[in-house]
Amino acid sequence: MSEKVSSETLLQIAQPDGRSQRAQRRKERRNELILDALERLLETKPLRELGAEDIAEAAGIARSRFYFYYKSKHEALAMLVRRIADEVLAVYDLPDSWFAREPEGRPRDSLSVSFQRMSEVWRKHGAAVRESCDMWNAVPEVSNIWQQIMSGLAEATAAAIVRERKRGAAPEGPDPNLLAQSLVWQGERLLFLTLIGAMKEMHGEELDEVGTSIWMRAIYLADDPEPVG
Repeated sequence: MSEKVSSETLLQIAQPDGRSQRAQRRKERRNELILDALERLLETKPLRELGAEDIAEAAGIARSRFYFYYKSKHEALAMLVRRIADEVLAVYDLPDSWFAREPEGRPRDSLSVSFQRMSEVWRKHGAAVRESCDMWNAVPEVSNIWQQIMSGLAEATAAAIVRERKRGAAPEGPDPNLLAQSLVWQGERLLFLTLIGAMKEMHGEELDEVGTSIWMRAIYLADDPEPVG
């Protein structure tokens, strides 16, 4: 006959897991505070003018606590960019996006909507994105994460190109992986140039329209082809 487990014993058993979960939530919250603080600071200063102490102070934590989470400010920037990229990838997964386009929808309509949404996310985090675009090829921590992000975006784009060709909506053309990489990296440079003001005549709406047209002509060899469905 099994012994009855008392409520006190159950509480003692449950407490370690409860403490662990609360500790994990606190850790995640502090990490978010660090990333939020870094992004706020980047609105007024470039990363080269910021130190770990600045970020820690803005996050309301001790400098030593910052180093518990990140080895350097560059590593923190890399994680901030990863968080932003997750927002962009969420746009890819929306049911009315071009990356999830149904056959009966017009390709340009869904692609235009996707470009607008992606641009909104990138521009909302413009300071952090500008820093990453600027130093991705010089700082290993940022370079690694930025290339991972671009590769992920290119893979999703290549898969959509293959789907459109199989449907007969897009003609055969360059290798879909190479085409996707070219389009994604071209978009990255255009975004960077607009963020630093190098293309003063191009603003958000213009960038969205130009980007949509470039992708349509590169993938479909047309501005607004009829849907295939």
